[in-house]
Amino acid sequence: MGSEVGKPITAKLAPHRRYVRVATDPEARGILGSILERGLYDGEPPTCRRRLLPFARTMLHLVLLLAVFKRFQVEGRAFQELVQLAALALPLHYLAPFRWKKPLFVATSIAGLLWVFGPEVGGIVLGAGTALVGICYLPIPWGARVSILGATAAVLAVLRGHALLTGSLSPVWPVLASMMMFRMMIYLYELKHSSKQEPVLDTANYFLLLPNFCFMHFPVVDYRTLQRAHFSADVHAIQWRGLQMMLRGTIHLLCYRVIDQEFLLPASEVHGPWALAGFLVWNYLLYLQVSGQFHVACGLLHLFGYQLPETHHHYLLATGFTDYWRRINIYWKDFMVRLVFNPVVFRLKRWSQPAALAVATMAVFVTTWVLHAYQKYWLCGTWGFSVPDALFWGILGVFVMVNVQCDARRSQSGSRARRAGAAGMVTKGQMELGPLAIRALKTVATFVTIAVLWSLWSSPSLAAWLDLLRRGLSWA
Repeated sequence: MGSEVGKPITAKLAPHRRYVRVATDPEARGILGSILERGLYDGEPPTCRRRLLPFARTMLHLVLLLAVFKRFQVEGRAFQELVQLAALALPLHYLAPFRWKKPLFVATSIAGLLWVFGPEVGGIVLGAGTALVGICYLPIPWGARVSILGATAAVLAVLRGHALLTGSLSPVWPVLASMMMFRMMIYLYELKHSSKQEPVLDTANYFLLLPNFCFMHFPVVDYRTLQRAHFSADVHAIQWRGLQMMLRGTIHLLCYRVIDQEFLLPASEVHGPWALAGFLVWNYLLYLQVSGQFHVACGLLHLFGYQLPETHHHYLLATGFTDYWRRINIYWKDFMVRLVFNPVVFRLKRWSQPAALAVATMAVFVTTWVLHAYQKYWLCGTWGFSVPDALFWGILGVFVMVNVQCDARRSQSGSRARRAGAAGMVTKGQMELGPLAIRALKTVATFVTIAVLWSLWSSPSLAAWLDLLRRGLSWA
């Protein structure tokens, strides 16, 4: 009497209750039926729901970007081959069940490493990386693991200095270093503060990032952020944002090429104020190469479902040195805040706030100076310690420290300013034009100061930089 599944119920029920949905055996329905019906496999999060048209749009735009890369020879052979590999692997990754997406991404990254650098270099990198990560899993206290890793890194540094791997094997050092030198610090920090051991798959997923194998200067991706970002929103929205990031990065890279080849004068040819002004501006804008690479790298990760934050945020429009520090290379800023600034402030919590902030800020910039030299050693084989380098980070650190103190005082007096404005002490014209003009002046002053400091940082010596300024400021 209507009790069988799928048959109409003859009892007088509400219209929407008169029929019961036909139960379907999952095995009989099959994987294809599940995909066609809901765009999801059983048990998957709604954020990876598959839809043909949005994904077709993603693939079309990716192919167009790849055509631009080939037409203008953007970033060389390795980059173009990895983008081709990503385009080939993306449909399989998109259609695969959610539980297979991370393994597929790891497999794609390993294939990219072997494809670009060959089996010998790839095998050594994978073996050495596995050994270093394996130390993190030893059943000994955290401090002992850190000590073993430190000793291992020291041995590798000696071998790096003696050029143990040369010729066709020389790429082993920069590739292994770009994977491990900063991410290992973050990973050890996570192991120290995590209540449980990190999954091996998540660990492999963190160290084997596909775009890393064409960009040795790679953004310092945070471990926990990467794991939380995995399909944290609708996959098509993530992919579309990634394509936008890749397009923005491509524009940065093309602008960098034009500036480097057409506008930038050699420092030895700078004579007179106008030539000096042009050199300062164009030399500073060479940083577009770094911001472009970071945008493209993180945009490529977006295509595989990782909704990472932006790497740079309109850093040319910074209105102060603290604002500049927050906008440029955001991943590095977060890395320093987490591993240096916050621990120092916490240890100095009994000090006065201005003193604690000043010490923590200078600790961040001293650490940044040391780690940049450390990075140059692993990537290039030479240390980056020099007088211009020390002066650049020291002066910038002092400027940021002063800004931090001013911001702290300004936040205390902000309530008084708001009350004064509410009382009618500020006219409407001042409210509209005053802040805009002040902001424009601050932006110009910050840009000019950073451009001058950048010329110091890129000079081979302090004497060469002073000679550049002398020739540039002379009207003769």
